[in-house]
Amino acid sequence: MGVWMPSLNLGFMCSIPSVYEAKPIFFLEALTVLAAIQLASSHVSSGGHLAIFTDNFNSVAMFNTLSALPAYNWILLTAVDVLLTCDLDFCVFYVPGSVNILADHLSRGRVADALQLSPSMTISTLTPPGLPNHARP
Repeated sequence: MGVWMPSLNLGFMCSIPSVYEAKPIFFLEALTVLAAIQLASSHVSSGGHLAIFTDNFNSVAMFNTLSALPAYNWILLTAVDVLLTCDLDFCVFYVPGSVNILADHLSRGRVADALQLSPSMTISTLTPPGLPNHARP
């Protein structure tokens, strides 16, 4: 999982925890969008605007329509709770993977490649949302 906040030059990354290894890629993509919302909520002023870019069409549809399959509802509800609490307006946009290179490097754990694209970026560990406390890395 990887999140890049270009306006702050911050990167976040983590390996997929074993509790999530059997989940479909869409689950992990949606979870990463939730992580981005949670991370951004501490960096965007109340009443602010948040744009999230992902290369996953299903995540774009889920977050922009606020409609999800039952197994994904907790992800969507958690995101909405954060957005309402922080009074953030948001939209999720599709960006081709070929354009989302830095976030892709972070999601694959390729720190050196990410730093080549943004040498002054600060990279931190990301704790996946919804992970039980006893299973956190």
